[in-house]
Amino acid sequence: MNAELEQRVRDRTAQLEAANQELETFAYSVSHDLRAPLRGIDGWSLALVEDFAAQLDEEARHYLNRVRSEASAWAS
Repeated sequence: MNAELEQRVRDRTAQLEAANQELETFAYSVSHDLRAPLRGIDGWSLALVEDFAAQLDEEARHYLNRVRSEASAWAS
């Protein structure tokens, strides 16, 4: 009975390790796939800041700076 229980634990451990590996692979893939769009958001928001900063009020500049900051943090 102990041998059977130990085998079940080993089998379940192997299943959990395989599931964790699949989740890690998926997370890496999603992270990688999101980097290019975030770099685009960062680039276009930089263009807005550079070209229209004088026409934007303080709140709009604040929002654009937050967009750039957060997009840069996630894209790197």
